[in-house]
Amino acid sequence: MEELKYILKCFCFTALLIVLMQVKVGGTSMEEHSFRWLRSSTVSEYIQSAAAGGAMALRSLGKTLKDGVENTVSGFQEGAHQKAIR
Repeated sequence: MEELKYILKCFCFTALLIVLMQVKVGGTSMEEHSFRWLRSSTVSEYIQSAAAGGAMALRSLGKTLKDGVENTVSGFQEGAHQKAIR
C-alpha cells in the first residue's frame, strides 16, 4: 500500500509541476524560460562537451574493433584457402 501512495504522490507532484510550467511570465511560459536557461548554462555546455568526447571515443572504439575483426576473419579465410589448395 505504501508503494501505491508513493506513486500517487509522484504523479500529483508531476502533474502540478507540468501545470505550473505552463504559466506565462513576460509573454513566454516558464517552460520556455527554463529550457532557454538550460541550453545556455555553463553546466550544460560542459556536459555537452563531455558527451561529444564520449561519442567520439565510442566511434573510435567501434572502428578499431571492426578493423580488428575484419583482419582476423580475413586471416582465417586465407589460412583455410591455403589448406584447401594443398
